[in-house]
Amino acid sequence: MHVTEQRLERIRGRARETSEQPLATSVQAYLDGAPSQPAKKSTPPSEGERRCSERHDLESGVSVRKIGGFNFEVALKNISTSGCRVELLEVGEVGEPVITRFPQLEPLGSRIRWTDGPVTGVEFNNRFHPAVFDLLVSRLPRAEDV
Repeated sequence: MHVTEQRLERIRGRARETSEQPLATSVQAYLDGAPSQPAKKSTPPSEGERRCSERHDLESGVSVRKIGGFNFEVALKNISTSGCRVELLEVGEVGEPVITRFPQLEPLGSRIRWTDGPVTGVEFNNRFHPAVFDLLVSRLPRAEDV
């Protein structure tokens, strides 16, 4: 057997072993979008308004990865505490889980909320804390600055 084939077989074996073991409860809860803290009561959005938080227009990049796929640096168009709008390289399906990563922050479990060709709305499983969100927005270039 060729060295490359042996190596590939070892990787497949490790992948099979890992897939047979259940994920840790906290990891599975994170991927399923369970809140990390008890949910706080919030007032529903006004009639006709779908968004629960203010959007900030940006011209930046963010890393987005489909579960089991590769990381892609994609164009970030706007962001809020609960989600963002990006331009993906390949079209995703509504409800598909993705991992979103901003510079100097931990990866965020997310889901594709809507798509319009490559332009995609991503909803974070857990909202940003307002202080963390303000710091992130201050570090990313705004659309009018570009």
